[in-house]
Amino acid sequence: MKTLAHIAQSTVRIGMTFSRLTGAGGMVRTMARLVPFVRRVWPVYAALFLLVAADIALTLAFAWFLGAMSDAALTGDLAHVRNLLLVGGALIAADIATVVLQTRLEAEAVNRIKRDLKNEVFRHLLRLPAGYYAKRHSGDLVSRLTTDINNVEGAIGSNLIGLIQMPLMGLAVFIYLVSVHPQLALACLLFGPAAMLAVGLFGLKIRENRRKLAERFGRINALLHDVFAGQMIVKAFAMEKPFDERFRGETDRVLKLERREARLLAWLQGSSSFISSAAYVFSLGAGALLAAKGTLTVGGLVAFVKLVSHLLYPFEGLARQWGGLQKSLASVERLWNILDEKPTKASFPAYVPPVPLIRGITLHRVSFAHETGRPVIRDLSLFIPAGQKVAIIGANGAGKSTLIQLLLGLYKPDAGFIRLDDLRQDAADPDVWRSRFAYVPQEPYLFAGTIRDNIADGRPGATMEEIIEAARQANADEFIRALPDGYDTWIGERGTLLSGGQKQRITIARAILRDAPILLLDEATSNLDPLAERQVREALDRLMRGRTVLVVAHRESALEGVDRVIVLDRGRVAEDVPAGRLAAAGGMYARHFERR
Repeated sequence: MKTLAHIAQSTVRIGMTFSRLTGAGGMVRTMARLVPFVRRVWPVYAALFLLVAADIALTLAFAWFLGAMSDAALTGDLAHVRNLLLVGGALIAADIATVVLQTRLEAEAVNRIKRDLKNEVFRHLLRLPAGYYAKRHSGDLVSRLTTDINNVEGAIGSNLIGLIQMPLMGLAVFIYLVSVHPQLALACLLFGPAAMLAVGLFGLKIRENRRKLAERFGRINALLHDVFAGQMIVKAFAMEKPFDERFRGETDRVLKLERREARLLAWLQGSSSFISSAAYVFSLGAGALLAAKGTLTVGGLVAFVKLVSHLLYPFEGLARQWGGLQKSLASVERLWNILDEKPTKASFPAYVPPVPLIRGITLHRVSFAHETGRPVIRDLSLFIPAGQKVAIIGANGAGKSTLIQLLLGLYKPDAGFIRLDDLRQDAADPDVWRSRFAYVPQEPYLFAGTIRDNIADGRPGATMEEIIEAARQANADEFIRALPDGYDTWIGERGTLLSGGQKQRITIARAILRDAPILLLDEATSNLDPLAERQVREALDRLMRGRTVLVVAHRESALEGVDRVIVLDRGRVAEDVPAGRLAAAGGMYARHFERR
């Protein structure tokens, strides 16, 4: 009993050491999270495992066939040779059918899981808070949705199936070889642990290196996104050479990591091949001696030598499969990092018809910081009566944009609260809260698609008549109808096929269609020519009628029609000036526009 206990303890210690050296514990946790996705296509995997069993059976059958054919040839039994040839033909046909079916089913399972993963990650990204995107580059997120998801294939396809098939193959072959010659089979099996150790040690290093490679690919995608999105600035400031040098530096670092991965794979496969070759030579030499002594038939020797590679193949093949699996798991972990982020809401926001604002907007001692210890909004209190038009001005960094983001609910105050009538933001459903707001940014953002699609984003389910009416009120209907495809005109990425004024009027039409009681407006006319500015100004005047409006103003001309001006300074209200007293206000308000 003491001996058994000692053996059990030693086995546990060896297992724990192997797990620590190879990172197997973390791998199991990472793989376990793929199980729900695999479960969705379990019939396909069930069929694959049946084909794996068929492949193992065919491997044993081919070994038997070679042994039987060798013995029949040595005895000169031509009738038996002819019968065996028919059996060989049937085995070849079965092998071809198994390979074709396994390839097709594996592709089906992998492609469906990759699709489900893309959908799951993208869905989760859409529900993450604005702060998550503020700290990450869009190019890196695109890399995770494309490159990393494609790299997952090894963890759910050939590598996964190989890691299951090879041990089963080794077990079946070992049982067969024991029936041929037990002592020789046990002697050959001793080569296995050495191969397993090489797999574990090199596999962990490959996984770490692949994780670094995935991060570098993310940086390259981020750099490409910056260059392509800002190509006009790149050309205007002659930035081609600096960006070329940055890109070459990143690709050189990728090449360095790829070379390291190649070295690791070479050593991994080289050591495994050495062990396999040594086992093959040993089995051949020992088997030949046994055949010479008459304790092993020639057919048995042929079958044994044929199968000994399959006995050690799980150890040698695991090297390749394990290395591929580690590369895939590095990408899987980057996907789990996204899915581990807590979303703002379990489901997608739903359109909620807005209700009127009766009393007004209250901000009570609101404080907020993007980073701990660096507050952007400090103990800010405001009351904006319903229907009032308020301009927010201040120097860069005063907190104007952050105030708009807080009102929209993109960020939550660290202290204090925001209230619309009796509805507090911290107790409100985000869908209900945001239904009260329409937003027109300074830089119009349109999505690749048609003009109709971009306007309709303001209110899901809007009719074509409502879309046209919104465009008419935004002074956009006339130029839209003049386009070749009218409202079905494709506008390109971010609306690049339209002028600045046209893009701004479409964003205004989108806000008009939303028909929310509160309008948040980042001065939308500061970068337009006089004619476009007049057209946009007229559209904004229509949009502001009957609504509570907060305007982030950058120019004094943007204050026309407002009832009140609030000056922010370092996140606090420095001045609160009624519109009728602007001329005599002086103070920070006057200095703000004098500097401009």
